[in-house]
Amino acid sequence: MNLQNPSSLLWFLPLGAVIVALYLLRMRRRDVQVPAVFLWPERTEEVRANSLFQRLRFSWLLLLQLLALLATVLALSVPQFLQRGLAGKVTVVVLDASASMGATDVAPSRFLVARGLVADMIGTAAPGDRLALIEAGPVPRVVFPLSSDPTRQRDLLRTVQKFDSEADMGEALRLASAVAGNNDAAKIVVISDGVFERVVDFSPGKAAVVYQSVGKSEENLAVQALGTAVSGSGRVAYCGVKNMGVQPAKTVVDMTVDGKIVDSANAVIGPGQVWGKTVAVPAGAKVVEAKLRGHDFLSADDTAVALTDPGASIRALLVTKGDLFLEKALALDPRVTLDRATSVPESESGESGESAYDLVVFDGVREVPVKARAVLTFGEAGTSSPVSVKGSVKAPTFVDAETVPLLEGVDFSDVYIESMQRVAAKGAGRVVAECKEGPLVVAAQGRKRQVYVAFSPMDSDFPLNIGFPILVGNALDFLIGRESSDMVSVRVGQPFAIPANGARSGTLTYQDGTSVDVPARDGRVIVRETRSVGQYVLAVGTHKQTVYATMRSPTESSIKPHGDLEVGAVKVKSTGATFRFEDLWRPALLFALFVLGTEWWLYARRL
Repeated sequence: MNLQNPSSLLWFLPLGAVIVALYLLRMRRRDVQVPAVFLWPERTEEVRANSLFQRLRFSWLLLLQLLALLATVLALSVPQFLQRGLAGKVTVVVLDASASMGATDVAPSRFLVARGLVADMIGTAAPGDRLALIEAGPVPRVVFPLSSDPTRQRDLLRTVQKFDSEADMGEALRLASAVAGNNDAAKIVVISDGVFERVVDFSPGKAAVVYQSVGKSEENLAVQALGTAVSGSGRVAYCGVKNMGVQPAKTVVDMTVDGKIVDSANAVIGPGQVWGKTVAVPAGAKVVEAKLRGHDFLSADDTAVALTDPGASIRALLVTKGDLFLEKALALDPRVTLDRATSVPESESGESGESAYDLVVFDGVREVPVKARAVLTFGEAGTSSPVSVKGSVKAPTFVDAETVPLLEGVDFSDVYIESMQRVAAKGAGRVVAECKEGPLVVAAQGRKRQVYVAFSPMDSDFPLNIGFPILVGNALDFLIGRESSDMVSVRVGQPFAIPANGARSGTLTYQDGTSVDVPARDGRVIVRETRSVGQYVLAVGTHKQTVYATMRSPTESSIKPHGDLEVGAVKVKSTGATFRFEDLWRPALLFALFVLGTEWWLYARRL
């Protein structure tokens, strides 16, 4: 227990002394003659001679009065005690809904334990306490804003589910800071295992950050790699399984092709070690799957799927100084597996030779000759570009664009461009969009397919225009070809899009048989997210596409709980539970009144 004003307790000594002194003093009485004292037997103790003081005798009235005085001065000292529950009058809870929270090292799982802690907070909220909840998934969302409605809060809490993917904890914390606002003594409570990338750009403002950790073990096995390649003896599939824990682990690895097991192996993997296996894939096979059998704390990374159809995947290298808009636009295509670099690796430089990539994208970085069969360049032409550079232009004026599939759904008329290169088409280059000052978009279909855009996205407001992701999608179709496969593989939580082919919407069917309608927009059906690992079916018109969602995240597979967090410039240590100080002065004052009432009743009864 804590006292806000402990000096008030000192009042008990003088005031208690006064009460005791009143019991030591005798009343001055008036002499009255009576015939006999036996008429008042109950008053015999009062016939003694008067004196100023008398000996202190036990009295229930004295005891009750001192007890009432003690309760009163205790109330004046403002006593408080720690109570489990909300951390303050204004509390914003950030609930980690990432894949690692599905670990079962605490029963029934980390996520369900964390959700139970939020339910406890709702149940212990005092009148006037305000609570908000943010779901930290791939795209954070406010489950309920600051409110004092426990019934509605419990109902909305049940809608929070876990994702088999990474969480954008940085964005979730920034959202929590905005919800907390400038409320003094507000608390941001992070309920998580701490398994996420360090948050750098974050400031809690006036709020204090509290970290409530869940989880206790780091033992986990994960399918870290699965893919196919063509060797001299035909197509093969390779699988890599990593032990993320600190103890040796055993498992059984099943490799299946089109639903049939082609290999099953027992694996004993040391701490931090990787076990590998390569198997032959029959001609014409489409789907290769690896699955682990045996006890494992995290099931989401026990399965991986790879597709053998070359039209089902695009290996892309983004050479950039940093552009999240372009990264997200590329990731919308479910076929794209994206790597990032600030310059072209030596292994990819040159005009000839085998490349590890189907496509290289230059974003604000000078284009150089590469081995990939397709190139998309923004803003920095090179010697291998389908244009020659003549200079630069400030604030160009858009003139016209051809009606070609590359520019379908793209409108440059409302796009502001701060600067672009002044170029002229050369070789197989064809101008498909232009400004007064020169070509804006040039396409080439020679030995190597190329698309050149005369400005960098970050030198314009084009990334804020709906035409930007459409242009990127159209460019992928032009450079690589439209989706030739009825199967795609995506990472869980990754948005992706497929052509609508004239349909107004598509239908996404989940593994449990439920389905949702996905509206088409600007010629594409965009699926915002898949929540869990498994197989989905996306139907657009008469075309059905099977979508395999897998989790491949070394961050989430490393399930070791973190004892403290570094969020921005704040370092927060974990706590087992959240507590708050609850005032006791009101109960103490009510107790004092009750004691005084009892003392009055006892005194009146004696009379």
